[in-house]
Amino acid sequence: MKLKILIFLLFSLQLNNLFSQEKNTESNEQLNDKYKMLEKEKKELRKQIDGSVLEELNFEDINGKKHSLESLRGKIVVLNFWFIQCKPCIEEFPDLNELKTKFKGKPVEFFAVAWNDKNSLTKFLKTTKLEFTVVSDRTLNKKFAIPYYPYNVIIDKNGKVEYVNDVLSLNIINKIERKINKLL
Repeated sequence: MKLKILIFLLFSLQLNNLFSQEKNTESNEQLNDKYKMLEKEKKELRKQIDGSVLEELNFEDINGKKHSLESLRGKIVVLNFWFIQCKPCIEEFPDLNELKTKFKGKPVEFFAVAWNDKNSLTKFLKTTKLEFTVVSDRTLNKKFAIPYYPYNVIIDKNGKVEYVNDVLSLNIINKIERKINKLL
């Protein structure tokens, strides 16, 4: 777990440096080298998470219902990590809601794991439509070493992490849908 956190911190620092305004004077070659290094670090982080089998997963949604790996066994689990101030996170809600509708009646559970506290979420959700089960649990963010937002994780019926999205990935919703269909 310490290795995951270290990799995450290194990735975050490098990403911050890459996009900082002070670095605009760097040559394309230097930027390409940094990009390659970030890609390598990202792949290392994904290796730690993607394909791993979870031994434990316990959390409570904002309505007080408890969920565990055992209670979710036999179902595909989609975890969407987000926070209220994340505009790209909020912009994907309609597509996520539609995705959930497509899998209605199938053994698929959708959870929106927010960084924000329960009170902030309850207030926010009065004006924003999100049909996922909403969870306010920062320990899940730490468990999956979330490097950026929005971030999606798919866990198969046996607790194996089958998908984590790439940074700045296009067509994330389509990729999630294809992966779920493949796992069904």
